[in-house]
Amino acid sequence: MLRFGDGTPFPLDEGFLEVLVDAVSACTAMLTATSHMEDRHERARTRQRELHDEARRLERFEQTVRLAAITSAPANPQDSTPTQQATRRTVAAMEDALTQAREQLRCTTSANAAEFGWVEAARHVERAIGGFFERHVLPGTAWSWSWDATSATPSFEATARGARFTADFDLAQDVLWRAPIRIAALAPGLAIDLPRRRWFGKPAVARAPLDRCVLVGARCDPDGCCLELQQHAGAAPGWRITLPRDGDANATAFDRRGRAIAVAPVTPSQTAALVEAIEQQVRARLDTRRVRAVLLGEAPIGKLEDTTAAPRALLDEIGPIVREIRIRSRVPGELSIKRDIATGVREELFVSRAQLAACYASLPPQYRHLLDAIGVGRSLTDVLGECTTDTTAPVPPPQVPPPVPPPRVPPPIPQRVNAHPPPIPRRPTARTPTLPVRSLRAIPIQDSASMAMPWTSPRRAPPSA
Repeated sequence: MLRFGDGTPFPLDEGFLEVLVDAVSACTAMLTATSHMEDRHERARTRQRELHDEARRLERFEQTVRLAAITSAPANPQDSTPTQQATRRTVAAMEDALTQAREQLRCTTSANAAEFGWVEAARHVERAIGGFFERHVLPGTAWSWSWDATSATPSFEATARGARFTADFDLAQDVLWRAPIRIAALAPGLAIDLPRRRWFGKPAVARAPLDRCVLVGARCDPDGCCLELQQHAGAAPGWRITLPRDGDANATAFDRRGRAIAVAPVTPSQTAALVEAIEQQVRARLDTRRVRAVLLGEAPIGKLEDTTAAPRALLDEIGPIVREIRIRSRVPGELSIKRDIATGVREELFVSRAQLAACYASLPPQYRHLLDAIGVGRSLTDVLGECTTDTTAPVPPPQVPPPVPPPRVPPPIPQRVNAHPPPIPRRPTARTPTLPVRSLRAIPIQDSASMAMPWTSPRRAPPSA
């Protein structure tokens, strides 16, 4: 059994945390494509203004040259001066140059107008949402599938329909599902009471062994299942077994021309083994499904001009559950659920909100807000208080700080007229104490001999003759 962080029962399976991580990654990819499209549109608008200014400058240049040429236009074209002839040739060359410039400007404008398209971004959004639905489905999704081998090319399809999204898939067709399947390969030894045609009289219900019969079609949706059987592949007598969710099961017998000849009730317990074998085969192929189309409401994702509609709808689907998990989590910065392993033993499954926030940290603020609003990335270190779905903790009123009194200004000091200015204060000067100076009279006078340097030897008198 799964539980919230506070121990209350969790209504979904343990794979919801993986759904959350992949949903955040898919929304990040879709919003990144939208952000790049908006940047491209902004550059295109700037370029469009520049091209408009260039077209106006080209018109002003043409008017200037034409006004200058009017003053030199000859009254009689046959008696034109060399200057007038040069003017005429200049005007003709100018018109040719203007024609080429306008053609180049038109091509540049057309190329710039193509930058305002949204089809490329819509393809990225469709690819991202398709990859998400190939791995996961949203809570409350209802499955339906169908397999048909009556035509030359068998088809094997599945559809996941939720509150907002509808995804169509192609299922893998191996050797077993590329042609009509013998019943013995699915449920050997199966025998069902079916209406059968007799040589004389009306059809009657009798026990029919189905090992040699083949399955040529199967369909299952929230309303029930339907199986189409034939005695052998091709245009042969067969039955259509209808097993509704609410109601009585029945079997319709057909002749070789495909006409219904009899209807009789069927015991569901007799077909339970065949239905279980078919559903087991289908569940194994749903894990390797390939998305064909994803619809938001009734419109395909690739046809929506608003490329933020799909990520907004996906976040609205998982947002209430994520906020509930965050409220009931006991560890700050984590979204956690618990699983009962044994009596008195639980295992905790969690995902860090900091890691989820790092996935979309590169998005613009207006798109980061969409993911923060579901309770993923804001206040990553805050611990939410204990609360339940019925009551919420009251929000304390905001504390208004007391008003700060204005500083007191001392009254001005009255000054006397013709008063002497106050004395300028002087900074005290530090004096360095010195040793007392001894008097020159107290210093004894020494002779020259005693004043000689210690390393100088006294001069000796020369020897006498």
